[in-house]
Amino acid sequence: MQVFLGLVQGLTEFLPVSSSGHIVLLGELLKVRTDVDLVVFLHLGTLVAVTVFALKGIKIAFSSFRFLLAVIISTLPAVFFGLLFEDFIDKTFSSIEYLPIFFCVTSVLLMTSDMKDGKKDLRMMSFSDALIIGFFQASAIFPGISRSGATLAGAILLGYDPESSLVYSFLLAIPVIGGATLLKWNGSSSHSPLVFTVAFAAGLLALMILKKLTINRKLRFFSVYCLIMASVAHFVQN
Repeated sequence: MQVFLGLVQGLTEFLPVSSSGHIVLLGELLKVRTDVDLVVFLHLGTLVAVTVFALKGIKIAFSSFRFLLAVIISTLPAVFFGLLFEDFIDKTFSSIEYLPIFFCVTSVLLMTSDMKDGKKDLRMMSFSDALIIGFFQASAIFPGISRSGATLAGAILLGYDPESSLVYSFLLAIPVIGGATLLKWNGSSSHSPLVFTVAFAAGLLALMILKKLTINRKLRFFSVYCLIMASVAHFVQN
């Protein structure tokens, strides 16, 4: 069953539908333990996947100190809120009580950003824009709020074109997922390596799908999907 969760994690980590929200909801439906340790182990697979896919963004980051600093600035809010609300975050991963609200937040972000037609590219990233996108990303520490959806929406709403927003979202995923893994993982796991492999392969597939749909401005489809998931979570808890 954990292999199935690895598949779900990989497919939903980068699609803007919240992988953690799906893992918590499926854990409730299938009666599978979905503590933070399992979620972190699944994130290891998707961390490797996004690193492979984000090579373009990594190259840009290390060719410009100013842009690398912008990436660091965007990462800080998630680190701060992750430490500040650690206990509450752990609680949300053990219950579906808040999932309907958080899925709705993702839906609104996606629908709103799909109406914006941005033109700026990554080399125009200002420190203030980087910080604002960082706060969007910080909201995704809760299951149900999509990290990729929040960062994509933040960048697009600030006027960046869809492809640049996508590359920046991929790039921000690396320190956030990596940092959360280091913070929560104790270096050992009882979970099967197959879970990691499935999450990695599914993550690559999801990244390719997201790139195609983002460039073609189809994020509204994910918005509708998140509303459906919010309804499912609401009925499950009742």
